[in-house]
Amino acid sequence: MNFYFKGKEGLKLSYVIGIDSGGTHIVGQALEKTGRVIFETQSGPGNILLNQAQTYQNLTTILSTIFEQLDRRDCEHILVGIAGVETTNNAGEVATFLTAHFGVKTDVISDAQLALLNGLEGQDGTLVIAGTGSVVYGRQNKKMIRYGGWGFLLGDTGSAYQITASAMKEMLHQHDQQTASTLTQPLLAMLKAADVKQAVQIYYTLQRKDIAAFAVKIAELAESGNAEARQILTQQAYALGDEVLGLYAHYQEPLPQRIAFSGSVLVHNTTFRQTLLSYIQQHYPEIRGHVVSTNNGRGAIFWEAWQ
Repeated sequence: MNFYFKGKEGLKLSYVIGIDSGGTHIVGQALEKTGRVIFETQSGPGNILLNQAQTYQNLTTILSTIFEQLDRRDCEHILVGIAGVETTNNAGEVATFLTAHFGVKTDVISDAQLALLNGLEGQDGTLVIAGTGSVVYGRQNKKMIRYGGWGFLLGDTGSAYQITASAMKEMLHQHDQQTASTLTQPLLAMLKAADVKQAVQIYYTLQRKDIAAFAVKIAELAESGNAEARQILTQQAYALGDEVLGLYAHYQEPLPQRIAFSGSVLVHNTTFRQTLLSYIQQHYPEIRGHVVSTNNGRGAIFWEAWQ
């Protein structure tokens, strides 16, 4: 999918390019310094740890597509955030390749750094991501801090996956206690299972993203008054809040007061987000939060602020 906004006829259209290269797809945006997107395009996956050749190819496709529509001589800078690049440790190599290939100065950072740059608009502060997975990032005095994450088996506190997993565990706990759980029938319906044993069998065949998708239904149960579902969301919000507080312990005074929320759980579930923020404010009342609703490629317009 591409979209394009034309500049005024005859005027030079100076722009930067921001590319968010993630595990499922890559989004490339050409932006004016105001943040207005003048062209956007997407391609396939871009996790360089999982498939380096594919990531190179898809990044090249993204930039070639942009430069087919816009004069590359008007491009001031390219910033690419790539999933897995912290592990492969080859950001410099990728930046050198893209700079030489397209003739435009290119910098490469991790997709997490790009998300932090965009979410905090180049300032110091904290970014909490809770979608299918979760992680907390902070930045202060040009130093980046990470807390939590670690994948669905070892972490991802407060994520959609863990919300569903917690609901399943509560249902099974009540089943073992031979008491009725108000979650049982909704979960059986979600899994299209006849009983608890079949629900467990089906659950173990599902992919992580499919399990995470059930969190929306659990949130709907909570909103409709289901006390068990509401308690699960509260517990997960508090647990994620503890990770935020753990990160804050690494900051130096004065503490950054900006906190940004990203990911489907925090963007779309207002109750969960407010519960999390209220929990954090019990310890740091001055903290103010906001939701990140833009693609992280927008972080390119704030790159100079980090230098």
